[in-house]
Amino acid sequence: MSASFDAAWQTELNAQFYRETEIVSLLMRATSWMPDLALGYMLVSWETAWLPAPIEGIADPRLAPAVHLATLAHAVHAGIRPAALLPIEANAQDRFVMALRRIEVESGRLLLAQTLFLKGTELVAYRDAVSAALEQRHAGVRKLWHELQTSIGIDASRTE
Repeated sequence: MSASFDAAWQTELNAQFYRETEIVSLLMRATSWMPDLALGYMLVSWETAWLPAPIEGIADPRLAPAVHLATLAHAVHAGIRPAALLPIEANAQDRFVMALRRIEVESGRLLLAQTLFLKGTELVAYRDAVSAALEQRHAGVRKLWHELQTSIGIDASRTE
């Protein structure tokens, strides 16, 4: 693999970390929080979701982590839609509303980049393994997002 591919992997990992931090920061500024005993469990379940998972069918030790990160990023960008939590009547000029919508636009751009990589010629030989890993990641992220919404009293079917 080329050095540029390694740099892209590191850039995406860094972007994911800052995207998560940005969403949490926006939510903390715009909402009030009450202590919740389930928060510890939720924190552990969310953080373990980001851990690398072996991808059956990809033994290459340099390619597997890149596919893991790309499938996870694809699932996060497609499944976590914070702007969908906004009420319909939300003021479009409100800075918080604009920030959440900007995150959605940026997620769409990053989703396209992940799709191009996952469907690229480098992974043709691993198409079935990549598809299975992608499906598994989407299911896991969707489950966590629905659990989070339910825990704060939001009907998850409303935001899909």
